[in-house]
Amino acid sequence: MNRQTSTKQEILDAALYLFHLKGYHATSIRDIANKAKVNPANIAYYFKNKQGLLEYCFMFYLEKYIAVLDRNVVMLEQKGPQQCLVDLVTDILEFQREYFLAARFIYGESALDTNLNREIHSTYFMKEKYYFQHLLDEGIKARVFQSVSVPLYLLQLKSLLTAPVLHPNYATEVLYVFPQEAYYMNRFADEVKRFIEQTLFHPDHDQAKLFSRPELFTGV
Repeated sequence: MNRQTSTKQEILDAALYLFHLKGYHATSIRDIANKAKVNPANIAYYFKNKQGLLEYCFMFYLEKYIAVLDRNVVMLEQKGPQQCLVDLVTDILEFQREYFLAARFIYGESALDTNLNREIHSTYFMKEKYYFQHLLDEGIKARVFQSVSVPLYLLQLKSLLTAPVLHPNYATEVLYVFPQEAYYMNRFADEVKRFIEQTLFHPDHDQAKLFSRPELFTGV
């Protein structure tokens, strides 16, 4: 990583930390510069202003997130819908653990009704919907998935996948588990995959219980 790339990444890391800690509106350019140990002019050079930095935070995370979907769904024909979905869930949860602060801030921020969020939903999240819907439709057509309401099932699955980053304080203060740690996320991934098996895998299919075997629930 060259110095220019390193400085940009340090600014991004500082911004995500402070946006997560204090909120976007309570964080100033000077706060970010002090945290990143750079001149405020560097932020203007790379991102123009705080809004530009916010937009880059979204793009940085969501481009990587879509790449996780890309590399899994492209294997659909080779792996089949069941294994493809299980692998996708595993990778998404590990990705959120790796980029925990970014995921926590971005999913919280994306709940607000802003022009930026409307653009995010109409681009990145619509692409996410397309991938999941395609995967579910193919599984239902092949009769390895039960016939479900795809939009409602996607809402349930999305709620499960984002729960660790949307409710970290409840997890740590009430449940005494730590969603940013690999052990917790591995266990959580196991439970999500069990949910998928019980609610989606077709009981009449030969491989309906394929993922019940404990050795296949080793987590991420």
